Amino acid sequence: MALKSKALIAALAALIAMSPGCRRKERQVVLPPDTGAALDLPDDPGVSQVAVANPLYKDRLLKGFYGGSNQWLWTAPVFAVRVDPPMPPQKTYLDLEGSVPEELIAESHAVTLTARVNGIEVGKKSWSKAARVYEHWEVPARALETRPAVVEYTLTPGAVAKDPPERVPKGAPFGLIVVSVGLRVDEEGLLDRPTAANLARQGQLRMLAERDRLLNPAKQKELLNLFHQVPVWTEMWFQNVKIEKLPLDLWMVQQLVYEQRPEFIVETGTWHGGSALYFANALNSVGLKRSRVLTVDVQNLTANAATNPLWKEYVTFLHGSSTDPAIVSKIADLTRGRRTLVMLDSDHSKQHVLNELHAYAPMVPRGSYLIVEDTHLDGVPSNPEFGPGPAAAVQEFLAEPLGQGFQADRAREAYIMTFNPGGWLRRK
Repeated sequence: MALKSKALIAALAALIAMSPGCRRKERQVVLPPDTGAALDLPDDPGVSQVAVANPLYKDRLLKGFYGGSNQWLWTAPVFAVRVDPPMPPQKTYLDLEGSVPEELIAESHAVTLTARVNGIEVGKKSWSKAARVYEHWEVPARALETRPAVVEYTLTPGAVAKDPPERVPKGAPFGLIVVSVGLRVDEEGLLDRPTAANLARQGQLRMLAERDRLLNPAKQKELLNLFHQVPVWTEMWFQNVKIEKLPLDLWMVQQLVYEQRPEFIVETGTWHGGSALYFANALNSVGLKRSRVLTVDVQNLTANAATNPLWKEYVTFLHGSSTDPAIVSKIADLTRGRRTLVMLDSDHSKQHVLNELHAYAPMVPRGSYLIVEDTHLDGVPSNPEFGPGPAAAVQEFLAEPLGQGFQADRAREAYIMTFNPGGWLRRK
């Protein structure tokens, strides 16, 4: 949520402390056992698709590639790449995208391409005229037993032109123009949750690498600052309730809900309740009818949100400080032994965030997340006059024994920018 005036927060806290009669009645949360399972994804799911002209995949090209453009490369008659089979093991296809160039047909008249994965032939294709190529062959399971896999193509015959195509060395045999090579599951069919989550994580890591390649840190900071200067995130509503979050971060949170299937989402810093309502919607959308959102704030501005049916079904509001021992104890009792996702978004001063980290980190099970929000304020920083704040608290926490059980998951920063850089903490 937006950076609040410390004086206002202190005044509100004092007012609430003096007025216990304004506290709303809290309904008890009793959940039946849940038989679902969270996913503990690998740090690196591998690379199953290689865009051959992209510098990010240079080390994946094993042999047989020449120059080209920023979209494609010329190949030799024999070319090979190294890729990682999709996880978990399942029905997999080998894809090739590119073209049979006119220069090749002019020299060879007809050509045949043979594809092999780890030395096992998976398919053949012949051409007698120039053509756009998008070929895919099913790969037998035995060809994927070695990871990573070597994908090799052999073109017979190749060609040596007296006047070779641009970017092909003079006198060198050449073959196809290739855009990409890869192994994939059938995304048009039914994907199970682990497969879908691994594909999403692979994409997140790919996007993150592309972002860092295309945007230097100064340019990334400029984007964050621009987002602050334009009143986008201060003028957002979820349904009929105000919400102050980066939309790209909200998208990542719903992905975490899909992957983790949390029984509880714990949020500090409710404000008007828009984010708690969003989390309730995310739980409802994946059928987690028995899961609940626990949200806590020193203010009670939730009257509008509380009229929403999803709020009534999923959300419990706790009125008070997120570091109040009684509130922490109550939340700890409710979440004990449950799959829990924690999001810290209340007072952004360093000491308060550090106190929250100490209080709520033990509630997070292995593979789940403790998300420290708005680390961009003092971490990038997008608000240089503020601090020390959440980023400083995260750095100190990760150096402590309790914090060493967590690691920052940069894959969750994939959507160009995030308000939580270094704050997506996954329990090891």
